[in-house]
Amino acid sequence: MKNAIKKIIAVVLCVAMIVSLGAVSVSATETECGGECEHSPVIVLPGINHSPTYLYDENDQPVVYNGSHVGGSLLILNEAALSTNAIVKVAVRALLTIFLQRNIGLDEVAYELVSDIFKYQSCNENGDHVENLKTQRWNHSLAGMTEDELDWTYRMVPMKPLVDEIGEDHVYFFTFNLVGDPMESADDLDEYIEMVKEQTGHDKVTLLPVSLGGTILTAYLDKYGHGKIDQIVNAVACLDGTDIIADFYAREWRLNDEYLYHEYIAKIFVESEGTPTLGYLINTLLHIIPRSGMEALLTGAMSGILDTLMLNCPQFWAMLPSYRYDALAERYLGDKVELKARTDRFQTARLNLNQNILDAVADGVRVNSIAGANLDLGEQMYTYFNIVASAEKVNSDGIINLSSTTLGATGAAGKNTLKDVEYEKNTYCTDPAHNHVSPDNMIDTSTAILPENTWIFLDQHHEVGYNDVVLNLAKAIILGEVTDVNDNPELYPQYNGACYTQSLRRWKLPDAKKVDQSNLSADDKTELNAAIAQAEEVLTMTVADQKRVEAVENRLNAILHKVGAEGYESIESEENSPMAPVWESITYAMSKSTLLLFGGGSPFDIFLAPIRSFIKPIFG
Repeated sequence: MKNAIKKIIAVVLCVAMIVSLGAVSVSATETECGGECEHSPVIVLPGINHSPTYLYDENDQPVVYNGSHVGGSLLILNEAALSTNAIVKVAVRALLTIFLQRNIGLDEVAYELVSDIFKYQSCNENGDHVENLKTQRWNHSLAGMTEDELDWTYRMVPMKPLVDEIGEDHVYFFTFNLVGDPMESADDLDEYIEMVKEQTGHDKVTLLPVSLGGTILTAYLDKYGHGKIDQIVNAVACLDGTDIIADFYAREWRLNDEYLYHEYIAKIFVESEGTPTLGYLINTLLHIIPRSGMEALLTGAMSGILDTLMLNCPQFWAMLPSYRYDALAERYLGDKVELKARTDRFQTARLNLNQNILDAVADGVRVNSIAGANLDLGEQMYTYFNIVASAEKVNSDGIINLSSTTLGATGAAGKNTLKDVEYEKNTYCTDPAHNHVSPDNMIDTSTAILPENTWIFLDQHHEVGYNDVVLNLAKAIILGEVTDVNDNPELYPQYNGACYTQSLRRWKLPDAKKVDQSNLSADDKTELNAAIAQAEEVLTMTVADQKRVEAVENRLNAILHKVGAEGYESIESEENSPMAPVWESITYAMSKSTLLLFGGGSPFDIFLAPIRSFIKPIFG
């Protein structure tokens, strides 16, 4: 678990460095249409990693560390906490724990270290953040962004095809503090909508909630209604929480020996390295740490995250599924009156959401939801989340429950089918001519409040920005090219497939277009342009076809390699090394053998038992 936590911290640090942004711009940009064009302006309510926030001191001066303004678009880490002294402190406790084969304060040092790392985003018992944090706000459309800001925005939410249709002056990017209060963020959104209306001349806006942005939509509809909204397109929106967060609060993990000592770390390395080999090797070495030490590390680290970052933060409480809120609120918020009043207010908004959506639709607001499905929590990406107890118990996109992103669709979990699920069909769809069961019999959207406007990509991970088919669907819905799942099912089926086109869109196609063709042979020039044209065509497809994507990528790789494009000098994959499967098999056998021999225990239990019994009185 310690390795997993280090990996999470390293990834977050990289993200924070990459997306470090400049000062807030407040200039306004106005549209030329004066509100007369057919497309209402789009306001993106972005995800958890899309709102750059920075740390200031008590005099409103930027806090700087190693020459950079402390901040980030996800977690703002106290890098100074990772000092040599702190690492030595943990190492000493770990060595003592290994030597004595029982926990010697690993939970204490893990808690202290993690709490110090996450302290910048801590909240007090009233739910207010302790430090002086300021979130960057773009009080203008994408047309007013700098080139670097625009490039970052398109990487966070790949909506360039939509922008090309309606113009940068008709797309806005709303931001909110990760450790804020969604009900207060709703106030900010209402002011933002008024600003957008004034700048564009339109009297209504389109809202595009992405992932965590769904919590802001939930709060806004309950507090301000739908009078200023033209349409809503939910893209994998967190509308009723995720069991990942609920399991963190409940401290419920998958801690059986088979999973903890053989599967978990290997999965993390498959995601990051493409092979589980190093994970299996680490599994073997983990047996030198006693089970009590492993559990102490997990308990201390997770308690540090909970106490420092999550338990007093209204926005994190907003990520809980509504059905788990009451029990967890009773467990943690009994004596925190003001905080509980704030979290209760959002729970009310969440419980009212279905009716608020139905009321909006009745008044002419177009509402559609796009979701991924049929994955366990922590499957495919962000596999460190796979340790939560609910991992195999809910149908999800790997991050958010299917029922949450679809406003009530029913999904079988753990690769089962609907025959294993007890539920009442056709809760909201009573037309027998409309069959809303997925081809694999794992999902039924007839229980979602808008079954005709719920679109699902089977086996698609939460990171739908990797799939241009999803982006093309969202664009078609916003532009009114498709109204519901019965409108054009051949072109826009209700149940689509998984597809990963990000590398093609972001790197391979741009690299191909950069090639200087002046010195190419006629044949190479023809092949390069044909590969480019085929790639552009693939990025416009509306039915997912991963084999087609891979074929185009291979074609581009081959011609880019042939013409000597930078970065394509070699197209051989390191994973094709003949020794790779051999090492994987060897380390798998080592991991499995030590698990069978020692379970969750350690071989040192036998050899060090006499020494422990002698030294134990010294340490109490």
